[in-house]
Amino acid sequence: MRKPLAIICAIAVSFGLGALVAGSSGAPGTAGGDWELDVPAAAAKLWFPPADQYDNEGEPLSDESFEELMTALEVAMTAEETLADFEREADLHLWNFMRRLSVPVVGDEQKERVHAYLDALAEEHPDSKVIGQRKGMVDSYASHMPSMPGFAGFVTLFEEAEGSYPEEGEPFEDWQVDRMLAELEVVASLPEATGDFDTELRIPLWQMGNRLQRSVLNDDQTERIVAFLDELEVTYPEGAEAIGQQRFVVENLMPGKVAPNIVGKDTEGVEFTLEDYRGNIVALIFSGQWCGPCRGEYPYQRGMLEAFKDRDVVLLGVNSDAVLDTIVQAKERERLDYRTWWDGHSQPEADLVAAKGPIATQWNVVGWPTIYVIDDEGVIRHADKRGGALVAAVDKLLMDKTMREYQERAEEEAEEDAEVDAEVDAEKGAS
Repeated sequence: MRKPLAIICAIAVSFGLGALVAGSSGAPGTAGGDWELDVPAAAAKLWFPPADQYDNEGEPLSDESFEELMTALEVAMTAEETLADFEREADLHLWNFMRRLSVPVVGDEQKERVHAYLDALAEEHPDSKVIGQRKGMVDSYASHMPSMPGFAGFVTLFEEAEGSYPEEGEPFEDWQVDRMLAELEVVASLPEATGDFDTELRIPLWQMGNRLQRSVLNDDQTERIVAFLDELEVTYPEGAEAIGQQRFVVENLMPGKVAPNIVGKDTEGVEFTLEDYRGNIVALIFSGQWCGPCRGEYPYQRGMLEAFKDRDVVLLGVNSDAVLDTIVQAKERERLDYRTWWDGHSQPEADLVAAKGPIATQWNVVGWPTIYVIDDEGVIRHADKRGGALVAAVDKLLMDKTMREYQERAEEEAEEDAEVDAEVDAEKGAS
């Protein structure tokens, strides 16, 4: 499975990655047609002096190294490839420049030079937004940091170009899976990548998993992705935990998979399980009072409790507050009368947040809130629905369930009527 991707990657690196990495799977313009990975020119080759030259454990940045860096920046920002798509390319160039300022101690005169250069650059490109954004970060990045930020994790290839991925809830096509795996492999092999998993690959791996969960994989595609992750773990053994979590997502937390059972204690200390609620549409809400976006979901949750009262819909929470009384009081104050696992007891030393409890860890929750929608047969139907989209998704599943039950009853009644008619006909024949 990895051989074609390795070939793609080798070709990309041997030609400096170029502007595009293409793979053919059919006629151009069709759903299964030619696909392209649009690799920014700023990421395709080494534009700046080697990063390790600036990773000097907090020593002053020498004038020689600074001048070399400024010269490289001027070349990068005036290159034909940069001017062709300035905002995209300039953003990466400026990030690559500034990450080299993060470890050494940058002198005041050197910082003034950087500010002056960016001011002049902004005059040349008055419509640019990225120059001002990066300029505002110069002073903070020019202070000594213990380690240099990565580069590959900053290069976003998982863009929503039309046709690149299926619509939400729709099945993946094989070529779309190929493209996604090729993206991750190219990101791992960018010339600026350090080879350190946490620095370079943790974020792209999460991005890939997040995109996968919006649509549906078949069994063969699942196996191919798992095989890819297995080999990725061989290459990056230090990333085994994160890769294993992503493997669990692909095998267990995708739309169409039966949700893993959850066993734990609620806020009153009573043990219960997710499987206890089979037969209901379940909104599984990973939340915490410490989390602003989580609190922003409270009005929708109150509305759902009222709208779906006495219907086959339940809300279940997984709470990540470190102190039990925090969520108990919040649920009472916010009128959120739904059952909740308290997951915070796994980290009693935390002051406010215990986001790495056993349930959240099993479900690989790294963004809060995360909300799954599970159907009445325990199958995950949606991942990370929020607000009105959550309400609509639950309502649609409830309507589908109601219609299915109506059809089943109609079929049962038709069968009963047919049996009665058969008995009547038999009696008539006997007489």
